[in-house]
Amino acid sequence: MSRKLNAEKRASLLSAALKLFVAQGVPQTSTAAIAQEAGVAAGTLFLYFPTKQSLIHELVLKIGREQSAYINTLLTPTLSVRETFFTIWTGSVRWFLENMDAYHYIRQVRDSGWLDPAVVQESEKFFGYYYEVIQRGLAEGCLKAYPVEVIGAILYQDIVAVLNLISAQPDPTQQAAYIQWGFDIFWDGISAAAGQAIHE
Repeated sequence: MSRKLNAEKRASLLSAALKLFVAQGVPQTSTAAIAQEAGVAAGTLFLYFPTKQSLIHELVLKIGREQSAYINTLLTPTLSVRETFFTIWTGSVRWFLENMDAYHYIRQVRDSGWLDPAVVQESEKFFGYYYEVIQRGLAEGCLKAYPVEVIGAILYQDIVAVLNLISAQPDPTQQAAYIQWGFDIFWDGISAAAGQAIHE
């Protein structure tokens, strides 16, 4: 008979792993250290996550689910393509600013080669709104005819640039301006015709 696993203990292990992966780096963090940080025996950790790799993967999926859930609360069908991009942009930046460990972890593992292709594919499903608005913009003719993957990659990298700028110069009075300017640069690069900046 299989043992029933505790959801709170599982969450505690994921939280401990995220903390240590960010502080020490994924390669330098042992499962024993994660178990100790979570206050459980190493054997208990393996009941929930048989390998360190499974912890790495589950954290990616957990972060993707949580970020996606937040962004989806902000989106409505009445938004224009530009407004949808702006909502995704600002929502992503602000979510990561509230979850900086998640940001640093994703940056660490995204292009590391540590993630199985199946996990990458699974995580991409959470961000369907990116691809939907890109396809909609191309269909409506308000975006330049760049490949979908190019627009998506540029969007991600520009969000990273703004987050890094805010982290390096954490003046709260400038955050809104950095976010707006970053979006304006992104939008002017992909829009078929330059438009008025969105003001909150």
